[in-house]
Amino acid sequence: MASRHTAVFVSSVLGLWLYSTSSDAAVTHTTANLNLRSGPSTSHKVKAVIPAGAAIDIHSCGHSWCYMGWAGHQGYVHSDYLVHHVTVVVEPLVHVHVHEHHVHHHSEPT
Repeated sequence: MASRHTAVFVSSVLGLWLYSTSSDAAVTHTTANLNLRSGPSTSHKVKAVIPAGAAIDIHSCGHSWCYMGWAGHQGYVHSDYLVHHVTVVVEPLVHVHVHEHHVHHHSEPT
């Protein structure tokens, strides 16, 4: 049974990775030094600090948080600190929680 759960988990992660790498990204810039977080809230760990004015690739956005890439890092930033002149439509933000053998998907309202 554990191998079945592992196979489902690996398939889910691989599918999400393929989906995220195939979508177009919108380029924008930060308006201030910005915390790049591991999840879409201030309770998640800061992975890096993006300098003010840095160009970043936005992959998806919700009402407050965007999933993005910068300098080889992937994570979440708060949209209040981004220049809002993005002209490319990006996917709605979907955050995946993994708890032991269960994968939970939920979307942030747009």
